[in-house]
Amino acid sequence: MKPVSLLLLLVLTLSGCTAVTTHADKDSKLHLAACRRFFVLVNLNDNHGIAPSIVRALKARGFEADSGPLTMLPDTAQAVVVYDDKWAWDFSTHMVQLTLGAQAPAAVRPFATVSYQKNIALSTQLDDVVGQLVGELLAVAK
Repeated sequence: MKPVSLLLLLVLTLSGCTAVTTHADKDSKLHLAACRRFFVLVNLNDNHGIAPSIVRALKARGFEADSGPLTMLPDTAQAVVVYDDKWAWDFSTHMVQLTLGAQAPAAVRPFATVSYQKNIALSTQLDDVVGQLVGELLAVAK
């Protein structure tokens, strides 16, 4: 009985905890379903290539997407995607949180956000998480 209990405890400890949370402002006049051109606002401290990953995920869904600093925001952009990431080191660097937000080009804050959190994310691939969150963001902001 004791080995089974230890094995169960070990599995629960190593499995980690994943949570995807969403928020959308229903009063917003911007609907992502109508948007075809996105601009990903690059964080100056993006050392992990998250902006290009978001652009790839949007293009894979058939949207036009580009990224860069705010000074490169094109006039044709219909929505701006912002992100915030947190990383940890546990014998290797891995992502523990990623939040994506969508906003109108002239807005100050996002009207829709999705956030991914996972305690143990050693095996998590960045493009998989970004793809999942882009899908969630597009769904929540309809």
